[in-house]
Amino acid sequence: MMSCKQRANRPTPLRRLLWQHVRIMKTQFAALAFLGLVSASGAFAQRDFDVQENDRRYCASGRSGYDFNSCMRQLQFDRNRAERNDRGDRYDRGDRGDRYERDDRREYDRRQQWGGPPPPPPTYRQPVEPPRLSDMQERALNNCNLLQPRDQPRCRATVMSTVR
Repeated sequence: MMSCKQRANRPTPLRRLLWQHVRIMKTQFAALAFLGLVSASGAFAQRDFDVQENDRRYCASGRSGYDFNSCMRQLQFDRNRAERNDRGDRYDRGDRGDRYERDDRREYDRRQQWGGPPPPPPTYRQPVEPPRLSDMQERALNNCNLLQPRDQPRCRATVMSTVR
């Protein structure tokens, strides 16, 4: 005969069903936790996407003074240089450090020129008077207009080649 205690601990079909359900829920919970960890890495990558999107908008606006590709390349170069400086790589270069600092200074000076005054306007050459043509050359040049458009430049060149 079974005692009351043994009868209470005996697995009933309902208890077996509940245990299976608990096991399934534990598996689902573990899977959800894993997916949560995997999707959290996307949130960290989102920051990089936002930075790239802001850079893209800035370069596309034209406020940088560079064309789009040069602007994007320059922003990426600046960001990489800032990361190198944050890590302290500048001081690990040994005797070459002063050369890199000169390059940085030259880059800074070049960038400051963008805000400077515009260059002077170009000086144009004085117009040259057209060559003097004889009556026959003028008539020949005027007759070039009667030809087909594709033949007119060759006709003009032929007439002008006879000018002294």
